[in-house]
Amino acid sequence: MLLTPSLACRGVIMVNKHFTLNQVVVYHDETKNVPGRNFKGHVLFFVPVKLTVIEQTPLDGTTTVVEYSPQQLLFEAVEEARRKYQCDGKLHFSQLSGKTWKKYDLAYYETIVAAVDALRHKFQSRFPYPLQCKVAAIFYPKGADWNIYGEYPRKEQKLRHDETLLRMLLKGAAHYLYDDHNRVEITAIVADGESAHRHFDENRVIWQLFHEDAYGRTPLRDYVRIPPTASIIHLPSDHKLYERDSEEYKHATLLQVTDLLLGTIMRSCFVGLTRVTALPRINDKCNKRDVVSWPVREMLAKTERGGGFKNSGHYRSFALTEVKFSKNGVTFRGVTPKELVIQDEEGFQMSLFSEDYEA
Repeated sequence: MLLTPSLACRGVIMVNKHFTLNQVVVYHDETKNVPGRNFKGHVLFFVPVKLTVIEQTPLDGTTTVVEYSPQQLLFEAVEEARRKYQCDGKLHFSQLSGKTWKKYDLAYYETIVAAVDALRHKFQSRFPYPLQCKVAAIFYPKGADWNIYGEYPRKEQKLRHDETLLRMLLKGAAHYLYDDHNRVEITAIVADGESAHRHFDENRVIWQLFHEDAYGRTPLRDYVRIPPTASIIHLPSDHKLYERDSEEYKHATLLQVTDLLLGTIMRSCFVGLTRVTALPRINDKCNKRDVVSWPVREMLAKTERGGGFKNSGHYRSFALTEVKFSKNGVTFRGVTPKELVIQDEEGFQMSLFSEDYEA
């Protein structure tokens, strides 16, 4: 899998051409309540069912092709965490409660560590090959100008608004996280259960993307492909509803990973964490959600490196956006981790950069 980046030939550097094709299932989850904000949000977790790596060597004209399934490798990692820590319950962020660290909680932690490693395109540590998964989230106000969604009941107008934001996220993430040398084919979207009173409308979420130019918007780029067989699958995320060797069981497991990613992203960016310097021992007192969120916060904080972030294995593996609507149009802003919280000897929490704190 480790392929030579370049070859020297009579003083001329012959650079190998490297391409990847990601055939992905996109897992979707959403939140109706962003902590501390009157916002809601969507998250999309892009997981390659098949990743094809192609390298062409100009010196001898050979082509090397490697194929593997990141989806299967990540699924097996989550299953191993379940077995190791005897955790057969749903791995949902909301289930993390209490202040005493238990063996069961290690399954959550190991799952999020595996997910963070799965988001790398290089320098991975838990997998034999880079899994090149991607995650994207969009957060937006609960209110809107409902009149633009026609004379429908309010619940239908709200769902149409959510579908519009989901389509924006799908397109924006595919354009930003992939490129001409790292192409993507979206084979399906798997959504966690029912979004509202009906399923997501595939025409509004997927197929309208093929008519963007008719609305004066940028069309899908050439490196993004959605085949005619693509669909939105609505599936409850409780893995125990399905046979262990079924495709539904695998999807439900990865929907739980998606839930954990959404929960840890919101914890990192909207709530704030206390610094985690070491993994708690069994029966230690701690804030479980901070511990489980810490690997995600460390990843998100890499954007603070500026230009140096381009050297990271997590470069262009995630995109977090906040949307605001006004009479002047739509504005987008990147979402970054909230400043760290410190805890004094009496247990009071304060912002690390609070004006009331003196170093």
